[in-house]
Amino acid sequence: MITVFAGAGFSRLAGVPLASQLFDSEPEVDRISRQRLVERVVQRWLDWQATENGTPEQYLAFLEKQTSREWLDAVWFVSLRIALEMGRVEVVGMQPTVTRHNIDRTTGVAAHEQFWHTLFRMADDVTVITTNYDILCERGLRIKPRPRIRLPGFNYGSGREILAGGGYPSYSHIVKVACEGRVPVYKLHGSVSWSVKDGSLIKYHDCRPAIRGDAAIIAPVTNKAIPAVFKSIWQSAGLALRTTSTLLVVGYSLPEYDVAVRDLLKHNLGPHAQVHVFDPQPTIAERYKVLLPGIVVTAQLGFPEGIEHLARLLG
Repeated sequence: MITVFAGAGFSRLAGVPLASQLFDSEPEVDRISRQRLVERVVQRWLDWQATENGTPEQYLAFLEKQTSREWLDAVWFVSLRIALEMGRVEVVGMQPTVTRHNIDRTTGVAAHEQFWHTLFRMADDVTVITTNYDILCERGLRIKPRPRIRLPGFNYGSGREILAGGGYPSYSHIVKVACEGRVPVYKLHGSVSWSVKDGSLIKYHDCRPAIRGDAAIIAPVTNKAIPAVFKSIWQSAGLALRTTSTLLVVGYSLPEYDVAVRDLLKHNLGPHAQVHVFDPQPTIAERYKVLLPGIVVTAQLGFPEGIEHLARLLG
């Protein structure tokens, strides 16, 4: 089995900000209430950064300990910042509205489309694990199989699943939408299209949870804790890694503070697996060699340049 591990560098190709860039700009929003949220979060960050000179991850870790309104605002801002890269603000019914943020679309990213098409020309048994909140993997795989273009569709690890939502705020679907592909996608840190209700994940066909402020994400803090609602996702990802023969790492730099992900890889990846690290910095592969002694690790060019070598690797 081939497992794709997609990190922030994968989504960066689509303009999704890295954790270090989350507060670099103010996204365009559709309502005054969300505009005020953006303004106060960015101002708080600037005030903190002026005195502490820390990173966004450190700032969020500081807020998490306060368990205050500032923390809730910051998490909302993070999910909103990501979700707005998936859609855009348009005038609908004389009102500015965030639209086109549904899953049932193509990525619009040439490198992503090329990657998925190249991969599925060579492989059938594929699993995707990602630390990203966005819906780019889902869009790339498609919501259901597309045999004519060799894209197998995705599911969230439990087969066919009807997704919540319909109508506002995307106006994209009147009937319910189901993900019914064959490639499981395990989102370790949650999604801008998920929320939690009564202790269970509710998965939507669009990014409305992020827009309204209740997205189920694990914020990018320096020491992440895994909520109970995500435990089964991590367990399933671990099981997938145990049967993986080839791990394609795209844009995940294996930071030291991401202890849970490092442990997931270290304790589950089999000794005979091969790991190919696609990253513009060849030194990133050295981190995997240290973490996974005895496992073959190769450094590949980052995307999109590295895609040309994918067929050769899999062949």
